[in-house]
Amino acid sequence: MALTLAALLAVFVPFFVARAVARVKPAGAPPMVRVPTRAEPAQGPPDIWQVEKTGGSELYSNGLRVDTEFAVGTRPRSYVAFPAGWADSSAGQHRSAAAGIVFHTTESLQAPFEAGENRVLKQAGESLVEYVRRRHAYNYLIDRFGRVYRIVAESDAANHAGFSVWSDTEWLYVNLNDSFLGVSFEAKTEPGQTDSSISPAQVRAAAMLTEMLRSHYGIPARNCVTHAQVSVNPANMLVGYHTDWASSFPFEQMGLPDNYSQPLPALAAFGFEYDSDFVHSAGARMHAGVVLAEEALARRAAQTGLTLPALRKLLQKRYRDRLAEQRRCVPATVGQGASEDGDAVAAGHPLG
Repeated sequence: MALTLAALLAVFVPFFVARAVARVKPAGAPPMVRVPTRAEPAQGPPDIWQVEKTGGSELYSNGLRVDTEFAVGTRPRSYVAFPAGWADSSAGQHRSAAAGIVFHTTESLQAPFEAGENRVLKQAGESLVEYVRRRHAYNYLIDRFGRVYRIVAESDAANHAGFSVWSDTEWLYVNLNDSFLGVSFEAKTEPGQTDSSISPAQVRAAAMLTEMLRSHYGIPARNCVTHAQVSVNPANMLVGYHTDWASSFPFEQMGLPDNYSQPLPALAAFGFEYDSDFVHSAGARMHAGVVLAEEALARRAAQTGLTLPALRKLLQKRYRDRLAEQRRCVPATVGQGASEDGDAVAAGHPLG
């Protein structure tokens, strides 16, 4: 018996010691960041692979099924990623792989999501797929039944977020048609709403699609954002030109951190401003990002000895310089049937 006990101890004691040691990890130096940010989850998305491909669909290992019947090509992605931070350096990296995801809503007319409305719901969804296909409006569309349609090939640019700005801790992006994938929900949002307006099937499908795209392109959680967070109007230097998903995107249900709490890069990095309409549309959740961006600007003004208006003017010039460089990188023809900033409107189908 004593021999048996000794043998057991010889096996299990090292195991429990190793587990205890694994729990205690030395604290490393905190990562250097250029703007205040909440930490991303340490674990990235799991490895997702394609299980099956037929003439009209693809199946992935996480259960995602993509309808590819309506997919079209536009032009290959081509963009410049600029170093983030305050340094006035124009040296950017030319790239062609997607760096993030912008979530949209179609802002199209919505029938009640009820069994008795099946015919109307199906007709509306089919009409919408054809409409966004003609306009090359998004890379993916998720209808109200949770069906995922590839509209524009992932390798190509869609006309979903032309005048837009986003930044992670390392890189800054402008005009996100080329740098970010566009994923849209057949849905309509209201200013300041707090609850998601999409169906449970859409939530599940979007979570699987997001997981697959992040796995394939190494997209950080911080670069999964809403159209309202990135949209800008260069004509008046205001944020919020489009306000779909301004306040109610279900980040947590997508397996993502609440990116509404990130400082809005358009304000913090390029000196854009905002008005009362945007505050009303954004609601309390995204207003936190506005406050953080304004605080970052105020600190920078104090550090440089500039007034806040002078700093904004300097940063706005930097935006125009970056925009010009990005446009030199992109072919002159943006795409058939849609404007560069994605402001596509037709009877019954105003796109977000």
